[in-house]
Amino acid sequence: MNISDYSTKVKDLVDALASIVAFVDDEDLVAITLNGLGKDNSQFCTSITIRKTFLDFQDLITLLISENMRIVGTSSNGGSQENAFYSNINRGKGRGGKTSFRG
Repeated sequence: MNISDYSTKVKDLVDALASIVAFVDDEDLVAITLNGLGKDNSQFCTSITIRKTFLDFQDLITLLISENMRIVGTSSNGGSQENAFYSNINRGKGRGGKTSFRG
């Protein structure tokens, strides 16, 4: 499963919980997302969990996409359409231009 599909799955679960008035705060959402990544991403998870500043869910997904692109780029030609999409996903957004999954 790619990172985009995984983040959508996590978001859908959070939305389902919210529909029954069981809200998940951003810190828990980050922890849940990291816990579900698996052993292949253990170094990435460690680097995120030892950060001194809190990383919100949207920033986590952005870093996961970047990490995935780096891995794909070193193991193949890196020219896939998915990579092109991800490299442009935040283009034109400044620091305050974050989007939220909560509608």
